[in-house]
Amino acid sequence: MSYTRKSVLKVLALCAVMLPLTTQAAVIKLAGMLSAANQNGSDPALVTDPNGVVATFAKGGITLQLDDVAKTLDIQLKVAGIKLTDLKDFGPNASPIHLHNAAPGSPGNFGPIAIDPTYNASPSDFSSNPVGFTFKRNGVSILAADQKNVTAPDMHPGDDKIIDALLSGNMFVAVHTNKPEGFPFVEIRGNFKPVSAVPLPAALPLLGSGLIGLLAVARRRG
Repeated sequence: MSYTRKSVLKVLALCAVMLPLTTQAAVIKLAGMLSAANQNGSDPALVTDPNGVVATFAKGGITLQLDDVAKTLDIQLKVAGIKLTDLKDFGPNASPIHLHNAAPGSPGNFGPIAIDPTYNASPSDFSSNPVGFTFKRNGVSILAADQKNVTAPDMHPGDDKIIDALLSGNMFVAVHTNKPEGFPFVEIRGNFKPVSAVPLPAALPLLGSGLIGLLAVARRRG
């Protein structure tokens, strides 16, 4: 085997080791719809609650952009049928909107708060409209240390598991208001899941074309 071919094979081996690292996406889009909540699930067909479903016509939609390198979320939540003045501060950080982590494999179930995007939000992150409100905030850290009181093991799943939880389809957003009692104060909620294909980095196609070129050179010189 020629020296050139040996060199090419070494490069190919190195690239094979690096390839799993280069194919990880930096940004993943997630989305979901919100509707009337019950105690244990966002979908009454999945979980039957003895208290029934919250009597509300409010609805909403959420989109999120997960940066799995920076460990942050950009969040856009639109709600119709609930006013800003209806929101209720609730939970360990006394804030109105939370991302909960339902039991694994049970997307209809309730679960503990895992990410609290509103406890340190500013008024500019919220805006009113005639039929409801919107909440938009960028760069929300998903790390346990940045969640203030959402640090107990039975709440935030841990920094090594939070991305898997977000991508699982089991996590949901809950909007707490003064209207319902015993739900606990969750008027609408809904699970969200990834909706975009994992994009390949721009460098990956270049890497592939470079490898093809190296193989062609090796064949000519072998």
